[in-house]
Amino acid sequence: MSGKFLGRSDAPFEDKVWKALDEAAIEAAKAVLTGRRILDIEGPYGIHTKTLPLEDYSVAEGNVKVQASRVLPVPLMETTFTLSTRDLATFEKTGFALDFKEITDAAIAIAQAEDALVFEGNKALGIEGLLNAKGSLSLKLGKWDEPGAAANDIIKAVTLLDEAGFHGPYVLALAPSLYNLLLRVYPHGNLTEAQHIQGITGNKIVKASAIKEGGVLMASGKQFATLVIGQDLMVGFVGPTGSGFEFTISESVVPRIRMPSSICILKP
Repeated sequence: MSGKFLGRSDAPFEDKVWKALDEAAIEAAKAVLTGRRILDIEGPYGIHTKTLPLEDYSVAEGNVKVQASRVLPVPLMETTFTLSTRDLATFEKTGFALDFKEITDAAIAIAQAEDALVFEGNKALGIEGLLNAKGSLSLKLGKWDEPGAAANDIIKAVTLLDEAGFHGPYVLALAPSLYNLLLRVYPHGNLTEAQHIQGITGNKIVKASAIKEGGVLMASGKQFATLVIGQDLMVGFVGPTGSGFEFTISESVVPRIRMPSSICILKP
């Protein structure tokens, strides 16, 4: 994407600075993001993408039919960070590594905001997440104190999705406290419960730090739900400030849930 909307052409830096900043931001975000590991990606379509058209609807005005499309907003997420002028100049001239703490913290903040949107949605913006989409299925989980209890619950969730017409493969995302329990080895044999459950779902299991408790099991495929990206994660330029330069990290994304009945929310 052109940097003109991110102010990058106004910055007094060489291209290698932007390359280093982008790589640091993306690496930090990837270590956190989990929504992108379970949803297919649409895009990126560009920063100009502010809404997504959904289904058409019409109303009658006398003898005239008025037709329009419902839309889904694509929110822009942005935060800022500052780097020292001397550090940037040293990197340009010598290649000495920059201190990436500020950009790492900023990238992680954006990644956490993205995952919160994917799983929890945003009620004020009219966006549903995987854990609260209307029309989804749900299962009350039992206690996973003993090996095998988790697998039994997942079989119940798979059965619910099967009965709804979704026959797999599935993707499973769990709160860290539940995911970690799956690392236990069964008393008889060397199979972990995670390996057992992967055989049931036919797909991966994801530890999702954005899920505080419970989890979600869903049919895998872009026909069911996707993550739509307008502008992907990028670093922008604000300008000089004090003894350094101010930057932005921004992106625009939204979860698009086409078939909520393909989702089974695992409730604690």
